Amino acid sequence: MFNRNYSNRLFGRTRGRSKKKINLENYHKKVDKFKFKNFNEKSEYILDIGTGYGETSIFLAKQFPDKVVISCEKYIDGNIILLKNIQKNNINNIQLHNGNVYDVLERANKKHFNLVWIFFPDPWPKNRHAKRRLITSDFLIKLHKTLKKNSEIHIATDSKIYLRFILNSIYNCKEYFLWLNQSEMNLHIKDYHDIETKYYKKAINSQRKSSLFILRKL
Repeated sequence: MFNRNYSNRLFGRTRGRSKKKINLENYHKKVDKFKFKNFNEKSEYILDIGTGYGETSIFLAKQFPDKVVISCEKYIDGNIILLKNIQKNNINNIQLHNGNVYDVLERANKKHFNLVWIFFPDPWPKNRHAKRRLITSDFLIKLHKTLKKNSEIHIATDSKIYLRFILNSIYNCKEYFLWLNQSEMNLHIKDYHDIETKYYKKAINSQRKSSLFILRKL
């Protein structure tokens, strides 16, 4: 039987459901101005995976002005909003990767990242799509190799199915990470970060609890 390798593939839409036309040539020109090309030995990095509409990247860039935030997102509509907010806020420490996070990780020939954020990754709730989920123990171990000492991974989800999947992934690589907020009674995002993304608000409106996992590299 043919064994599909899901690890380096992209799934889901690159455009929203809006019928508004986008000049892709102009879009790529704008992205190129902020495009992540390679690591600079003199810089310290934060990796923001699946940034959606870019709220997390803007937040991180303001919180850590001395770090370079790599905003990794294939969603064109979201990147357009992010580019507008970069210019609106005069931010100069965000670099965009309009594609698969594995492209970035493959260029990491040493421990580059001080922090990794993965907020509201696609849960792919159907069983037949489970292999498409980004957060697995193998992926966490791959991230571990690129993290500096005592660096952290912050993962947020509002999906009960993905929550269990993440818990299992953390357990399977417990020798690599310390789960910092494991003993907390409440894992709510707002207990840790003063940020509200579009997907966070959608979860609140749908009365879904958003949970946050904080892992520190061992």
